Amino acid sequence: MHRISKVSIVNFKSVREAEIPLAAYTPLVGYNNAGKTNILQALSWVIKKYSLQISDFYNPEAPVSVTAELSGINADVLEALEQNHRNRIEPLVVDGTITLRRTQTLPGASVSQIRLEILQVQDGEEQWVANPAGIDQAIGRMFPDPIFIGAMENATEDVGKFASGTTIGKLIKEIIGPVAERNADQVTDALAQVASRLSADGEEKDEALVDLDAQIQTELGRFFPGVVAKTHIQTPEFSDFLKSATIKIYDQQYDQGTGRDASSFGHGAQRSVQIALVKCLSEVRRQAVANEARTTLLLIDEPELYLHPQAIEVVRASLSRLSTEGYQVAFSTHSANMIARSDAPNALLIRRSQENGTTCFPRIADAVRGAIEDADHQAATLFALSNSTRVLFSEKVVLAEGKTEQTLLPDLFQHEAGCSFEEDKLGLVSLGSSSDVPKALPVLAAMGIPTKAVVDLDFAFRPAIQNGLIADDHAAIQGCRSILNRLKADGRIDLAEDGFPKKSGEITAAKAFELMASETESRDHIDAIQEHFVQRGIWVWTDGTIETHLGLEAKTASAHSNFLSSFQNEAFRDSLPNYENVREMLNWLRQ
Repeated sequence: MHRISKVSIVNFKSVREAEIPLAAYTPLVGYNNAGKTNILQALSWVIKKYSLQISDFYNPEAPVSVTAELSGINADVLEALEQNHRNRIEPLVVDGTITLRRTQTLPGASVSQIRLEILQVQDGEEQWVANPAGIDQAIGRMFPDPIFIGAMENATEDVGKFASGTTIGKLIKEIIGPVAERNADQVTDALAQVASRLSADGEEKDEALVDLDAQIQTELGRFFPGVVAKTHIQTPEFSDFLKSATIKIYDQQYDQGTGRDASSFGHGAQRSVQIALVKCLSEVRRQAVANEARTTLLLIDEPELYLHPQAIEVVRASLSRLSTEGYQVAFSTHSANMIARSDAPNALLIRRSQENGTTCFPRIADAVRGAIEDADHQAATLFALSNSTRVLFSEKVVLAEGKTEQTLLPDLFQHEAGCSFEEDKLGLVSLGSSSDVPKALPVLAAMGIPTKAVVDLDFAFRPAIQNGLIADDHAAIQGCRSILNRLKADGRIDLAEDGFPKKSGEITAAKAFELMASETESRDHIDAIQEHFVQRGIWVWTDGTIETHLGLEAKTASAHSNFLSSFQNEAFRDSLPNYENVREMLNWLRQ
């Protein structure tokens, strides 16, 4: 499917300058007032121009320009176009792509003053060519007028009032041809009978109107002899009936068959009807252009607004399906339910600052490719990060590998900080294992997301060394090796070929690291290791694991539940083996 694969926006509303990559289904994620809606509006404008006002300019003294890269324009797409449009489009296609730029120089300029340019290669050099003849109409055949639905628009009006800009109005316009063809003759005959009784010269004009005409003529003749006046009641045309089109909603459970206007229902019902109409409109348009090469932009501001979580999933699945059926879908959202795991790699993180205005951070998919060379590691990291939408909906991220951290840290953080992770704009993200941490950190850094990690002690000795986060010959690592060798000599643990613990009987590798950490002579080495990693945004549990610090004997749900039940008791907290280290970690997360 041909689509817009990238837009570059300059000086549009809150966007000073930004490059936005786009997929067939693109969620835009960001805090309120980040500029997500402005990006959607810029997308709409580059396809369907209209005069921008001063409020649409980031800087009123500079021009607004939006550049769009239209990709996927192959032989099938060109073949489906009408001959005259194909003749205009085909010479401009380079490697299946057309790049166009729309520019408005001054606020309030007329539509005719909005410039359209096409990027062309002439004599080996790229240059912008202004408005080749008929190109705007030809582009319009491939990308018809976008469908845009704003978050705060009056849903009642959108579904209940016929107008060119409302969804119900667009839907009626799409089906007006077949409806008119089937009903026009019958309605016209009926209207002709009405006209004969109500119009000025009707052959069967109503007696009351005839009498009134006579009375008017008598009085008028005294002032203007020879002038005739007759009452005339205009009879509507067939199209006038469609202008009163609306939606009646029937609540079969409570209304007993009586339809009501959308305004009498809550926002959730109104939004549901609105989305249902959009789906209908999309299907009608798809069928109407089944043999044409068209991709319609469907741009929605917060489609989940007012909806129950289960209804949100229905909307998400519907929009995702439309993105494979001739529609390119882009939407802003504050709901993780609108982003499936397969959608997360292409989701856009939108941020806004006073210095740079609205900007777009690299997508997860792009950041993974840029930060990790190995294809297998790319796939594994992409999968791990895509499984947590907290990456997209948090300003800062905390990576943690264990179930205990995931279960207990939110409550511990709430107790120490007096607020939740979410209130502090922190997202606690679970990874499959500590080996995922070294790959995830540079990816999130490339995405511009401040990230910290919380790991077990064994992380410092295998994954960290393997990924170059600490040298194998670091003094503290070598000091710990000596202690591990002594523990092996004492028959307390076993070591693998790399010189680090392995499972031996009932002693797991993790337990062996705990035993090492409990040795008095290891304290200085482990403290040095922790300081090394803290400077790199990684907190290492100095006693081995969080369970060791909290005195947990198991990682089960019942053990976690029992711990949290007792945690609010101060005496219980004081009795924990090393809660002070846990408290330091929680305070470090907030720094």
